[in-house]
Amino acid sequence: MGPNESNAMNSKTQDETTARVKITVRFVSIMQKYSGNRRDVQVEVQADSQQAINRIIDRFQIPWEGNLERSTRIFINKTLKDPFLESGKQLKDGDIIEFIPISGGG
Repeated sequence: MGPNESNAMNSKTQDETTARVKITVRFVSIMQKYSGNRRDVQVEVQADSQQAINRIIDRFQIPWEGNLERSTRIFINKTLKDPFLESGKQLKDGDIIEFIPISGGG
């Protein structure tokens, strides 16, 4: 194997080297506008929960940073995702990630 072949083998992207899982992304209420008005969408994503969420936000073009991050919560299997407590959490086939807007009222 020549030097160029070795470099090509070592240059796999993180996406290629991370385990992948099939999950459901659930869009609740007004969040359905990002999924073509579908409530549940089956996707294949990286097993790492943070990578998966970032990929979902990109894929569905959700205006997250500076916008929906303040008014929407992300749940994994009905548990609020806390980035400080769940760093490195691995998803499994069949898991559900939900995007749920916070209801306002007074």
